[in-house]
Amino acid sequence: MEHTSTEKIADALKLLEEAAREKKDELKSAMSDKYTHLKNAIVETEHTLAKSLSDAGMHAVDAATHAKDVGVEKVREVARDVDKSVHRNPWPYIAGTAAAGLLLGYFLGRNRK
Repeated sequence: MEHTSTEKIADALKLLEEAAREKKDELKSAMSDKYTHLKNAIVETEHTLAKSLSDAGMHAVDAATHAKDVGVEKVREVARDVDKSVHRNPWPYIAGTAAAGLLLGYFLGRNRK
């Protein structure tokens, strides 16, 4: 009877070992699937982020180009207005330039001891 008990215990241990192997394989498969899904999600997010950054860069370049064009046009407009004003009444501009030249000469020419 002891021999049959030992055999039953050995059979039970084999059955437990087989069940553990099956669960181990199932667990490996499940983990592999989960990591594959996670890896795919990360890769997809990376591509989406790269596209978004590329689009944002293109938009920034377009905005900077537009701002430069608007700035250049404003400077030209102000220059035209100043030119017209100087041609209509040049004496205040001549006096202002002379005063600025005198001040600049005074500050640059004084002794710094």
